[in-house]
Amino acid sequence: MSGEPNAGEETPPLPATLSRRLGFMLVRASAGMTRLGAETLAPLGIDGRHYGVLGALAELGPVSQQTLADIFAVDRSTMVGFVDELERTGHVRRRKNPADRRAYALELTGSGAALEQEAAKLLEACEGHYLEPLSSGEQGQLFELLERLVARDLAGP
Repeated sequence: MSGEPNAGEETPPLPATLSRRLGFMLVRASAGMTRLGAETLAPLGIDGRHYGVLGALAELGPVSQQTLADIFAVDRSTMVGFVDELERTGHVRRRKNPADRRAYALELTGSGAALEQEAAKLLEACEGHYLEPLSSGEQGQLFELLERLVARDLAGP
């Protein structure tokens, strides 16, 4: 059972109980945006996780895999997998970190920077489409509220 409605079957209304649960609503919104983002990025051969790494490196410059793992709240081995894929395609390179010879600093290659810019433009349009039901003021408010929640999460318990 995939959880997808059968062909021709109407999607049932969202139960009111669930529409009042923050976790459920955030997961559903995230799933919708993740699906649209994946469809948007597929022609580039990447997904949202790859774009996240490229975007972070474009803004932050060379950083460690551990720094990226912390930003994305994933374990180190998961981040190694993302970086391995981007390195294999020539978009990211690992260099010895001059500040810590045991660690690597990750950086974008020229093709990685170009890919990040192209993906960012596509995602901008995709997000605009997803957020169409909200006014521009509501969109700004949504981002402001999410930033506050994420900042609280990053600050710890």
